[in-house]
Amino acid sequence: MKTFFSSLVITGLVLALLPLPSIYAQELKGIGSIFIQQVGPEEDPNVVGSWTLIQPGNQRTEGDEKNFEFEEIEAGMYRFSVKLPKGTSVVIDLLLNGQQVETVERPQISIPLDGLDRYLVKVTYAYTRTGIIAINSSPPGLIFTLKGPNDILYVGKTPQSYVGPEGQWTAYFSDIEGCPSMPAQADKLVKDSRITLSVTIVCENLKDTDIGRQQEKSLEFVTVTVEGKTVVFDDVKLSDWYAPFVYTVARAAIISGYKDRSGNPEGKFGPTDYVTIAQLAKVAHKFSGTDETQVRVPVINTRAKNQWFEQYFASAEQRWWEVWRDRRVDPSRPAARGEVIATILRAMNVRTLWAEGKTFSDVSPTNKYANAIETAAADGLIDSGGSFRPNDPINRAEMAKIIGKAIELYIENTPETNGYLNP
Repeated sequence: MKTFFSSLVITGLVLALLPLPSIYAQELKGIGSIFIQQVGPEEDPNVVGSWTLIQPGNQRTEGDEKNFEFEEIEAGMYRFSVKLPKGTSVVIDLLLNGQQVETVERPQISIPLDGLDRYLVKVTYAYTRTGIIAINSSPPGLIFTLKGPNDILYVGKTPQSYVGPEGQWTAYFSDIEGCPSMPAQADKLVKDSRITLSVTIVCENLKDTDIGRQQEKSLEFVTVTVEGKTVVFDDVKLSDWYAPFVYTVARAAIISGYKDRSGNPEGKFGPTDYVTIAQLAKVAHKFSGTDETQVRVPVINTRAKNQWFEQYFASAEQRWWEVWRDRRVDPSRPAARGEVIATILRAMNVRTLWAEGKTFSDVSPTNKYANAIETAAADGLIDSGGSFRPNDPINRAEMAKIIGKAIELYIENTPETNGYLNP
């Protein structure tokens, strides 16, 4: 019994000697301030939660402002919490007089406010329970309004897709003059899933509308969705030999056709236009998945400085791609057929054969790109026999065919990469 009592005394002394947390070591007193800052998810910056601040004495203040400040409030222990928007998680950073003192991954935090303290409560949301919402119509080109959780609102033109939080989504479709109203389409999205909200337009007057005329064109010309916009290439008929390849490279955003100064598609692919060295640099990076921004050294070719292709040139130079070993190559000149083959194989890191000069009548082993050309023929990227014309310029239709076949040969064979032509 005596031993037990002694232990209690010693334990009590030890506890008495331990340092107490600062919030208990001295009484909180004086006047301070708390500033609340809410930051929405990257996809929807305006989506934030509602917050509650409980002050000493259990006085409660609620709000949903993105920025709010409590000025000249009495010292004491405050409790802050947020109600999360649907599909989000949260990180709360607590800063005292500009210095970070705590970070929590939960929707509440305690704030020990003392005199002259200036606290910043930074609340950052991120979507963690999301899926894909696709909006389609047949024919495409129908204007829609999409409403989702957290009062999300999108306006666009079919086809289109979005990444959004789980919950109920509803698409409302605009009326077409002379046609029945389209019914709204709704579905519930769950984490890591995909929903499609789609309507089919059945209307005798459709042929007299812009959508109807666009549909008529799509039955004759190659139609593809590029960056969420339906584009009809009225210079590429479905009957043209290069049509399937144009569709493939446009759908994969490797060669997406011409755009105006505002970045809107013009509906032109330009199949007979020559491919320039500058365009070849960009296409090779996109086709091979090479990230040009990983090269952080200045471009050597002075003609590329301050041009849209500057970073592609700098990347090609540092990777020692054959064409760009000439630091004075003219970016605006047409690319030769041999240069294109060598660049594609180099970008995909394809092992080349030793040229024997027996594959093409005009490609001897001494040709600068002979190894790449004969390797391409052996792989089936280009047809063997006859002449290859290695020094002739290449046009965009020929380029599309080579890139399309290269996707089949050197990149995983999937519907997403190859695409398909609508019947």
